[in-house]
Amino acid sequence: MEYKPVVVLSRCINKEPVRYNGGIVQDDFAEKLEKYVNYITVCPEVDVGMPVPRPTVILAKIDNSIRMIEPISKTDYTEKLEEFSKSFLNSLKEVDGFLLKAKSPSCGVADTKLYQKDLKHTIGKTDGIFTRISKELYPYLPVEDEGRLHDFWIRQNFLTKIFSYAEFRHFKKSATHIKELIKFHQRYKYLIMLYSPSNLKQMGRLIANWDSLGFEKTLTEYEDLFKKTFSKNPTINAHINVLQHIYGHFSDLLKTGEKRQFNTLLHKLKDNRIYLTVVLEFIKNFVYRFEDEYLASQKYLNPFPEELQTV
Repeated sequence: MEYKPVVVLSRCINKEPVRYNGGIVQDDFAEKLEKYVNYITVCPEVDVGMPVPRPTVILAKIDNSIRMIEPISKTDYTEKLEEFSKSFLNSLKEVDGFLLKAKSPSCGVADTKLYQKDLKHTIGKTDGIFTRISKELYPYLPVEDEGRLHDFWIRQNFLTKIFSYAEFRHFKKSATHIKELIKFHQRYKYLIMLYSPSNLKQMGRLIANWDSLGFEKTLTEYEDLFKKTFSKNPTINAHINVLQHIYGHFSDLLKTGEKRQFNTLLHKLKDNRIYLTVVLEFIKNFVYRFEDEYLASQKYLNPFPEELQTV
């Protein structure tokens, strides 16, 4: 692989004992992923000067604003955290996603406890301050925590997105002709269809009329659509739609029993009785058997390194 995704990682995950209690989080998936990505580590709380170990800080809603407060001393770290977060995030030259610490007041992803003004009673959950600003500055990039990535579908989408964004970054640096963009788009056809059939049509029209815009402007507009395409997560029905389109390429060549088996697998996938990987392996078997080079090149069938495809 000529490119590696760049992922911002909470420093307490496998790297350094910088948690509030001086601990470190051991996470097998984050460790496995490191072989295939470049990590940029961050610990917003330590990076603004907070000690290790340190008193626990919490998020509290005060006068319609979410503040980071240390309950014992009532020290307010909000401005320091926000200033650091913006400075750090704006300094990133390349980034494809975020893998952050769950439940952290700085890095939690939708699961950090939010307290009332009294700093004692909770009123819900929210993003950590660093996470919130990351989402604001990089609205299309995936932001997940190590806990959520234990879920098959969340992990599938996270990996698909970081490797897709990284490949486009790499492609953009050297692309000089519309033929290269056409080839790139062809390989991503079914993956783009999965996330947004409407964007697939719009991107196709953009490429077809590239001469009216010129290559550079076409590439810029394509990049914007590409990023927007992956900003949401697809449904199982969207996967089934793509699988049926791919199946249509060779369905006439299959035996009756093979067709029946494919439909059975789709029903099981829809009912969440089997993993997507089972159907993908079934499909890839026919792609290789019929030596279909077009389908074999499709990123949908191999959106990220197979070694990361765990269940």
